[in-house]
Amino acid sequence: MKGKILAVTAGVAVMLSAISAEARQFNGNGQAACVTEKKLDQLIDAATQRNKPAINYLLQHGCIIPKAGVPVTVLDTTFSGKAQVRVFANGRPIELWTVFEALSK
Repeated sequence: MKGKILAVTAGVAVMLSAISAEARQFNGNGQAACVTEKKLDQLIDAATQRNKPAINYLLQHGCIIPKAGVPVTVLDTTFSGKAQVRVFANGRPIELWTVFEALSK
């Protein structure tokens, strides 16, 4: 019984790490990506409130609207629909937070 539990636990861990490390790309639908989860939350709040000055500020201070086709590796996900991703810009890795809708499958 103990062996079965260990096997199931190991299998779940492998499945979760496969999901987390999945390679995807930005789909270019206008969804933002930010350097921190907190900035992404602020941008989502500003967009919900249609606060253009706040949106413009965040797009100049830590958030971007990625172009379609930029490859990413999904590092982590949340239950609230956000993903931490790694992209490479000029050969340098950058970790960003975005929403699931911004990524192709």
